[in-house]
Amino acid sequence: MKNSFLLLATLNLSLGGLAFLLGLLILRENPRQRLNRVVSLMLFFGGIGSILAALSFLQRPNLAAAGAGIASVQHFAYLWEFFFPTLFLFACIFPTERAFLRRIDAWRPARWVPGVEALIYAPHTFHFLVMIALALIPPARMLPSLDVGKPLEALVGVVGLFANLFLAIHQSLFSIVNLGFGLAAVALLIDSFRRAQAPRLRRQLRAIGLGLAACLLLYGWSDLIPTLFGFAVAGWVRSALTAGALTLGSGAIAYAIVRHKFLDAKLLARRGILYGVASAALVGFYLAVVVQLNRGVTSLTGLDTRVVEPVFLIVALIMFQPAISRLEDILDRVLLRDPTDHRNVLRNLTRELQTTIELDPLLTRSIRTIAEALLLRHAHVVVLPPGGVIVQTGAGDPPAPEDQARLPNVLRELPAGEESVRAGDLKGRIPDADFELLAERLGAWLVIPLHSRGETVGALLLGEKLTGTEYSAEDVALLSTLAAQMSVSLQNALLVRERVQMVRLEEELNLARQIQRSFLMSQFPPMECFDVYGLNIPSKAVGGDFYDLVPCGDDVFLLAIADVAGKGVPAALLTSMLQASLRTQAGVGISVGDILRNINALVYRSTAVHQFATFFVARIEQGTGRMTFSNAGHNYPMVVRRNGERLFLDQGGIVLGIMESASYEEGVVALCAGDLLVLYTDGISEAFNGQDEQFGEERLCDAVRALPHDMSAREMTDQILSTLREFLGEAEPTDDMTLMVVRVLEREPARREPEPATRAVETHSVPA
Repeated sequence: MKNSFLLLATLNLSLGGLAFLLGLLILRENPRQRLNRVVSLMLFFGGIGSILAALSFLQRPNLAAAGAGIASVQHFAYLWEFFFPTLFLFACIFPTERAFLRRIDAWRPARWVPGVEALIYAPHTFHFLVMIALALIPPARMLPSLDVGKPLEALVGVVGLFANLFLAIHQSLFSIVNLGFGLAAVALLIDSFRRAQAPRLRRQLRAIGLGLAACLLLYGWSDLIPTLFGFAVAGWVRSALTAGALTLGSGAIAYAIVRHKFLDAKLLARRGILYGVASAALVGFYLAVVVQLNRGVTSLTGLDTRVVEPVFLIVALIMFQPAISRLEDILDRVLLRDPTDHRNVLRNLTRELQTTIELDPLLTRSIRTIAEALLLRHAHVVVLPPGGVIVQTGAGDPPAPEDQARLPNVLRELPAGEESVRAGDLKGRIPDADFELLAERLGAWLVIPLHSRGETVGALLLGEKLTGTEYSAEDVALLSTLAAQMSVSLQNALLVRERVQMVRLEEELNLARQIQRSFLMSQFPPMECFDVYGLNIPSKAVGGDFYDLVPCGDDVFLLAIADVAGKGVPAALLTSMLQASLRTQAGVGISVGDILRNINALVYRSTAVHQFATFFVARIEQGTGRMTFSNAGHNYPMVVRRNGERLFLDQGGIVLGIMESASYEEGVVALCAGDLLVLYTDGISEAFNGQDEQFGEERLCDAVRALPHDMSAREMTDQILSTLREFLGEAEPTDDMTLMVVRVLEREPARREPEPATRAVETHSVPA
């Protein structure tokens, strides 16, 4: 029997010591953190219960001599019942503090009024003080010994009876209080598990909740239920159940720390727990097996224990060290190498960053992984590409558009050269409005700048953890390393993104050029009296020049050329609108002045202030050669007669898009056989060669005069461009070039010669 008590005492002492060591380890990890303090306190109270049970077993072999000591140990054992309110407090603050705790603290009328933690511990504090008082001054034992005389003996008996009755009722009712605290704690943990979204947090709650529920069940069978229902339980059974309860409760917390990184324990602490478990297992094996084997050998051989014990101890020391290393390695592979551990997740993410070249997947994957691995309330990654800002949210609400627009200026105010900055440290170092944006609206607690080549290209804005725990130095170091890798990956992704955008833009421009080329006629309809050809050479993929020939029926056609201010896609869009408007009005039969007036109003209302266009339009009757025209600020087309006389077509008005109510004059010219009509844009007349000389209208006129009259319109166009290219030499054109040649053919019967040019042009104004 003595050996059994000794074994039970050793087991309880070992469990109590392990609980104390685990509690000290958690407290030393971060003593300022409330959750660490509560968990440590819970383990301390559990360890006290196990140690007091061990002390009672050590005193049992000599009950007569240790009667008073056992009673003292039993009464001080009520101290371990503080485990239950501590368990309830833990369930109230993990993973987040419950709202009712904050409301209770808010209702305190003054600071001297006890807070919520004092209220939670108040019943057990009262219970402990009552039990200590009854142990030190037992009324039922002291009052009968007093010499009070017969008249007061009855009163003394009644007082003693009530004292014993109060003690029995108080003990029974307080078992219900303990049970209530335990059940409430389990219910809160189940509710937290149901509401938790983060996978790692759910695993922590599952492990801790199951362990503490099993702890409560075993303790209920060992103490609460026997006390409530009044049946006796053997001491060794009660001790075994208590030891099992403590093992499951403490073991669940240790398992959550090692396996699921509960309390954000550092790697060194988690390995320390594994080493302690391995050592305790082998020490227990030594006490349970080797010591008994030692005694068996001693009884069989009759050798003195002082001779045998050193031999077994030396053998144990030789065998235990490799056994501890082997057991720790097994536990390490089973428990510590968790693929969901945030260190492994972040390391895997670092490898992925090296192979990810697309910006959006890179940002989304990175910030979501960080938020899930660290259990963050808010997490944003901000990237500052040239001329913009990109924000991806991994946890919490995305920033409002106006806040997002302010982020580039805020990030550029961060202290230079720092790998990480706590948002609270920025107060007073940056404007209050920017601090409010970071710390309050975005919920940033830690800012990790992303640097590349000495410039800030972005930042990780990481909020508070769901569990309320602080960022450890190991967390910050890992995040800083990850940020450095992200900076490189971001630069690569931005370069790839710019290249992809350029390729996409080139494809779109090629498509736009094909569409624009389809609008510009390369094959003109055959006409009896006219030979027409035109071409356009844009300075970019698409240009702002266009020409058109629109048949209107009855041997009448419209001829147009335009030049939109600017180049590229914006100019091309406006030219398409001008061409569409021209073709819409071509068949209506209105005058060319009215056509320009309508197009001018359209450009004025539909475009920006800086957008305008020059436009020339003419209506030509094939049968008579009569040409009615109007010029909206365009380069003057020229009519070159067979005899070399030239005529510039300048009647019209201002450029399109300047004034909404503009009106345009019309001019009339009679075209005769052998005449040439040349239309062009300023890209031709204002082209410069390498000597900074302008081609000019005179050279253009000379080139037209030099054309043989038997050439086709296409050959004439090519000849004029050949003369222009010869003038330019190695210089490249800087503007769109458009050229159109109309050659008037011979008619049958031959027409008389036209009157002099001064009388061949008549003008009139078309009112708005």
